[in-house]
Amino acid sequence: MTNKIKLFVGLLLMVVVMAACNKGSEPYSFEEVKNNEFEHLHGLGYINGGPDIVISTHDGLYEYAKGGWKEANSEKHDYMGFQTIREGFFSSGHPEPGSDYKNPLGLVKSTDRGASFDKLAFYGEIDFHYLAAGYDSNAIYVLNEIPTNEMSDGLHYTLDEGATWEKTSLNEFNSEFISNLAAHPSQKEMIAIGSKDGIFISKDYGEKFELLNDAKMVLFVALTENGGYYASYENETTALKSFTFDNHQENSIQLPNEEMNPIAFIAVNPEDDQEIVIATHNNDIYLTKNKGLNWNELAVNGQLAK
Repeated sequence: MTNKIKLFVGLLLMVVVMAACNKGSEPYSFEEVKNNEFEHLHGLGYINGGPDIVISTHDGLYEYAKGGWKEANSEKHDYMGFQTIREGFFSSGHPEPGSDYKNPLGLVKSTDRGASFDKLAFYGEIDFHYLAAGYDSNAIYVLNEIPTNEMSDGLHYTLDEGATWEKTSLNEFNSEFISNLAAHPSQKEMIAIGSKDGIFISKDYGEKFELLNDAKMVLFVALTENGGYYASYENETTALKSFTFDNHQENSIQLPNEEMNPIAFIAVNPEDDQEIVIATHNNDIYLTKNKGLNWNELAVNGQLAK
């Protein structure tokens, strides 16, 4: 091999190494969408106080803002039990393939939109599918389905982000189907559970529940300061309603179309409860800024709108 050829090969290897280093050191951000189709949706909400919407998928996070959809360029973890808060988000789930993180993630928290996260509890031990967090209180509720030496099965909560936990009694909660847990935005002691027999509310950290309504097959419930929203499915009909705590008044919300698929997720803008995002079981996503009078279609069958 001549010296010129040796020099050329050396320069080529240097270019390859530098390109790899630059790619690996690319800062985390939400950029132009490269994969505009998602298969599994695990949560949605207004991250870091809004106004942008973030969805958690099997392949990482996507963000919807004024310019449309953007995709996280790295840290594509399979976040389960994804819960947005004013500081960022709490979640559980599984690390992306090839990651150095342990599987499952346990309870984690991110304050930088997913660039990194703090490992709060049960790292490498538990994957929480049922998780709720107070948007401003940071109270966390989990339904543990995998008993360990440190946490038995059942409903537990923490007020110090996983340092200590308390188990609740779930007294007078008597449904066999749980759709989701919903924490009050600011009142640490209030939690709601959606079920096939209605919405159950507790005002004492889940020790005792009472039935807020008897709506059949509640698929998701979300709490606001003075009430909330819930989705139900009965007689092959999807419904979305608002409710209040003081007089239990309910109002129907007009849906994007009459033949809606069952709703799987609801998120409410923390600064404006007229703005609602819903996602269906077949991965349709809709946004309204006037409490259902008009809806924008953000995704259809898992295909992100352009």
